[in-house]
Amino acid sequence: MPQTAHYHTIVVGSGLAGLTTALKLSEKGFSVALVEKTASLGGNSIKASLGINGVPTKYQNNDDTVDAFIEDTTVSGKGLCDKQLVEYLAKDSASAITWLTDEIKVDLSAVSQLGGHSFARTHRGSGKLPPGFAIVSALTKRIKESPNVEIMTQTLLQSFSKDGSKVQGVVVDKVDVDGAHTQESIAAENVVLATGGFLADTDSQDSLIRQFRPDLIDLPLTNGQQTTGDGHRLANFGLDAKLVQMDQIQVHPTGFVQLKDATTKSSKWKFLCGELIRGIGGILLSSKTGKRFVDELSTRDNVTAGIMSSCDNHVAAVIVSEEDYKKAAAHIDFYMFQLLMFKGTAEDVCVKLREIDANLGLTGQAINSSLQSYNNIVKTHSDPLGRTHFGHEIEPTFYFGFITPVLHFTMGGVETNEHRQIVQKNGVVIPNVYAVGELSAGVHGGNRLAGSSLLECVVFGTRVADHISRK
Repeated sequence: MPQTAHYHTIVVGSGLAGLTTALKLSEKGFSVALVEKTASLGGNSIKASLGINGVPTKYQNNDDTVDAFIEDTTVSGKGLCDKQLVEYLAKDSASAITWLTDEIKVDLSAVSQLGGHSFARTHRGSGKLPPGFAIVSALTKRIKESPNVEIMTQTLLQSFSKDGSKVQGVVVDKVDVDGAHTQESIAAENVVLATGGFLADTDSQDSLIRQFRPDLIDLPLTNGQQTTGDGHRLANFGLDAKLVQMDQIQVHPTGFVQLKDATTKSSKWKFLCGELIRGIGGILLSSKTGKRFVDELSTRDNVTAGIMSSCDNHVAAVIVSEEDYKKAAAHIDFYMFQLLMFKGTAEDVCVKLREIDANLGLTGQAINSSLQSYNNIVKTHSDPLGRTHFGHEIEPTFYFGFITPVLHFTMGGVETNEHRQIVQKNGVVIPNVYAVGELSAGVHGGNRLAGSSLLECVVFGTRVADHISRK
């Protein structure tokens, strides 16, 4: 089997966690092999549309604190979060934003308050570029310019090279431009696994979804087809790594439904309708009654539960006022181009709903009545459903679309210590193998807050690089 040159560190996976780790190590002068199984860098991170959390930052205009962020994360996580990891996440969040804006030159000047957050702390750019794309593109450019990083795309991790119990590198399957496969052994002093989640692993009988959450197997998803849990399986079987909280899977409440595509089985992948649409003032109406049924800015699990219990076909209408549209015009214009959102009246909502399901009997009168009630709530700032952050009143003409719950994020995964070194089933820490990003468990517990996935990648990618460099 051919063996390539020796590297200081192998990073497997090129989402934001892998990119951050690789770039930070390269800037410290270490040689890095960046291994990516697909043809391009970015992973799921490149699709992130909401932003990245940070406290306190120069872009915030509120009384937010690190302690408030820790509290929001802990409450959202339902007591399942690792306290030390959450503290790292929150305390390092401001420096993560500073690094991205001041050093990487990414615009993150717009700040929104999203579901489960007590303050506006989720940062994105003021222009048209989605934050995930902007961040990943900037880091990718830096990495491609670095003489210390060798990028290996179309390269699949197959196993670990060991000398006894010590990991000395990895074995990969490389695919060339003609589709020919070649096995190679890559040597390194350290291995960082940043392979992402496992939500696309649904088809086989031994899929991780079937093993840990068979009740979710038929739900659509927002993740890319590359998220098949490779890192989970290889760490578990090849390193005897401990997998924890694998049943903690986040169902995001709002994936866009295309017309005549209301059932989850008819389309397995859906565009995400991010919290931003609700954060700017959007509301949700039941396809059954035309009424609001939940605080739209509650945590994702609460909003999902409301949709599941209150909406026919698990489909709700999302409605945004013309004034609030201006706060996210680039996003909504894109959704309209994709025929995921429309501009119209209550009657138009009913017409479109009947294209999804001809048996839905919702009337424009019912929707208008709900909008009048909501406008009174906006005036008084007193909502029986508990919402405390509002947009503008909704006029007779507005923007709307239809949403349904979707598989979105895996909170569980490989157990690590505070340095993100992998822990084996017997409790022994593997000193030179790390797990970062969605592969790793502990940060989010039972429910992840919007904007914390990108943050986790930057914070712990940075921490792993620092820990490796200090050895």
